[in-house]
Amino acid sequence: MITFIIPCYNEEDNIKNCISSIKNEAKYIPHEIIVIDNDCTDNTASIAEKEGVRVIKETRKGVVFARQTGYENASYDFIANIDADSRLYEGWIWVAMKNISKENVVAVTGPLIYDDGSFFLKIITKIYYWFAMKSLKYVGVFLQGGNCMIKKSVLDKVQGYDLSIAFYGEDTMTAKRIKPYGKIVFDKDLITYSSSRRIKQQGLIKTTWLYMSNYFSVTYKNISTTKDYKDYR
Repeated sequence: MITFIIPCYNEEDNIKNCISSIKNEAKYIPHEIIVIDNDCTDNTASIAEKEGVRVIKETRKGVVFARQTGYENASYDFIANIDADSRLYEGWIWVAMKNISKENVVAVTGPLIYDDGSFFLKIITKIYYWFAMKSLKYVGVFLQGGNCMIKKSVLDKVQGYDLSIAFYGEDTMTAKRIKPYGKIVFDKDLITYSSSRRIKQQGLIKTTWLYMSNYFSVTYKNISTTKDYKDYR
């Protein structure tokens, strides 16, 4: 039924908790978990293998390459993209399936909650997702790359992901590519807890600018304005 894809680059501190949260949520339905070793130099792959999940090596660096490799190796009808530093909120699976089971829906997405972040960051995050919901309503394009479920049949129609965008804006491009085939739903109850490490190390203003500028550039010009990105661990 569901293939969970987890792109990983040096996530030995987080991958076990991520996998455990998925196993706990999906224990009553057919599923598989694929960890994409995106050229890790730590023990991420061996930890994942000990958890009994499938590990596939992808040496092309970038989350979009990892997602593509996961999609190409998926066995089930629904693709769930989950970040390695995230954990599924209780009830995630049922919220996802309630939405994705509708004939006119091609994808469902939801918010990240930075449970290690400050009160101010949590307020800013709520404002961000308010804009995201408005974007879906009036523009029709929004997808949280590390917290979504997509129908594999729709990804088949667009041959997976656009590999020209390695990081910033890749999820927006995916939303644009699948939008002609149906509705993308933002459900506020489809929650994952995630790390705020990028925001803490890169800075809130810079991070917000990079995501928003690339969102608008991809949405209206089909290009990402930021070609390079940095991993924060």
